[in-house]
Amino acid sequence: MLSAFVPLAMNLLICVFALTFVQLKTERDGQLFEVIHSILDHSDCPGIVLSISEAQTENEISLLNLLTGNNRKPITLSSDGRNEIVCNDAVVSCYSNANELSSIYRHLGHHFHLNKVIAMTNSTGQADQLLLDVKNERIFVLLEQPASDDSIELLRWSVSDNRILRYENVSVFDTRQHLNLKFSDQHLRMATLHHPPAVVVRTDESGTALEGIEPSIVKLLAEKLNFTFTYVMARADEMWGEMVKNKTTGQILRFTGIRGMLVRREVDLAFGDLYVMPSWLPHISFSQIYKTDYDCFVVPGPKPLANWMALIAPFSANTWLATCATLLLVTVALFLAGKLNQRKSFIASFIFALGQLLWIQQPRFPDGRASVCRLFLIWCWLFAATILSTVYRSGLISFLTRPFAQQPIDTIQQLVESPLHKMMFSDFYKTVLLNSSDPHRRQLGHQLTTTNNISHMMALLETGQWAVDSSLDSLNYLMMTPSGSAHYLHVMKERLFPTRSSFGLQKDSPLKARIDLVLQRLTEAGLIDYHRSMKPSGRHPQSASKPTLVRFSLINLEGAFYLLGIGILVSTMAFLIECILPVLLHPTKIRCVFMTK
Repeated sequence: MLSAFVPLAMNLLICVFALTFVQLKTERDGQLFEVIHSILDHSDCPGIVLSISEAQTENEISLLNLLTGNNRKPITLSSDGRNEIVCNDAVVSCYSNANELSSIYRHLGHHFHLNKVIAMTNSTGQADQLLLDVKNERIFVLLEQPASDDSIELLRWSVSDNRILRYENVSVFDTRQHLNLKFSDQHLRMATLHHPPAVVVRTDESGTALEGIEPSIVKLLAEKLNFTFTYVMARADEMWGEMVKNKTTGQILRFTGIRGMLVRREVDLAFGDLYVMPSWLPHISFSQIYKTDYDCFVVPGPKPLANWMALIAPFSANTWLATCATLLLVTVALFLAGKLNQRKSFIASFIFALGQLLWIQQPRFPDGRASVCRLFLIWCWLFAATILSTVYRSGLISFLTRPFAQQPIDTIQQLVESPLHKMMFSDFYKTVLLNSSDPHRRQLGHQLTTTNNISHMMALLETGQWAVDSSLDSLNYLMMTPSGSAHYLHVMKERLFPTRSSFGLQKDSPLKARIDLVLQRLTEAGLIDYHRSMKPSGRHPQSASKPTLVRFSLINLEGAFYLLGIGILVSTMAFLIECILPVLLHPTKIRCVFMTK
């Protein structure tokens, strides 16, 4: 009897233990889900990426069911092989392959734009290694204790303390309460360069001082985040930097400029009108975009027309042709509108119409007495001639006051067709132009030459034979700077590309989250636009200068004297024709007159 009871008791005990284990496991999974849910609760990302092993253990299957059933956001398995450019949070289950935790994180970073990452593992060493390598405050490691202990330990990196923080017996975790925005008086190294008006470097006996838009923003960041900084200046022949590649293999040999300093981790942050370029995203990180601008060309300004052009400059070619055609038409109409027995010569009608156009008072009508038809025609022509002559005189005075200039280069087509040499700084935008669907932009890409020395590029503008590409803010600053060449430059109206400027950081820098947050607040408060509108010291707009009195010289009045000379020449020729023509046409009549006398 007892022997039959023992197996039954053992089976009953096993069932009790199994039910207890299942209940504990269910409670443990529920607790784990609550921690995950509390971390991702305030995330703005629309989706979650789940990385689990191909074997899919019971824990991972249970986690997948909980996330799918109790979460409104769509779940994407990393094994699907998809690439998502939108923001995603990530949950990584790494129990059986804990040694691959760091590689799994990097793999997800290449295929998804990650915000918060929750890694679940049972290896303390792998958790510490991941946090020390990445140093990202948006990575949370849930370290599960052995089965005998149902507590969950949370590990994360703290930028302010510069160490790993551990939280034991975690049930919920509000990331907003544990995020300290201060850098605790850390010292940062910042790379920059001279590129007005973003960064203006001034050197005198007392040392080097930085002014401009972005140094002002950096001071606001330092005040808000509680850090100190020192500047590291880029080399003049490297500036922002390029990827130096092997011409045969295409392999990257080295990085230059302030971007190269970030890649080599020589500095913590870089600024200086730094464009966000896709080719640099695998190597460095960019902060939130704080400024949008345009890239465009500055060309030699249009030269003023010669002073003798004052004679024809008030009217365009079409206006001159229309005026001459109207004068001829009025002459014919005056000639035909006269009575047959009173018609004078065609020349008389022309001189009468021309006299009205030139505001020369006429002693009488061509035939002495005008009919109603001719009178109406004459008054209409007099009204039109008054308008034309008034506009011409106003245009002539305007030209003498400020001479007209030639047609400036304002479009890419005009730039391509011009004999100017074209130059820009970066090879990246030259490649973009070469791959453009616009034929004029492709042709411009073939005509472009690139350089690494922006000072030399700007110096070429003074020769008047080069067109140089730069940011619109920089070119506007150049146009307002009192220099000898600024008055003879012209910024094209057609822009090349829209650009986005931000601060550069080391790849996966832990500083990014805080700097992005403060930059967003500064932008929303209007402080970025305020500093962009401020004029750095040393700039003197032309409008601020006192007006000076300029007297007309003989050179300025060259057109007026040409007009007077042409009038005298025409009058003399007309007088000679009046004297010579009758002698040639009626020599007998002239001889008889003299014989009679």
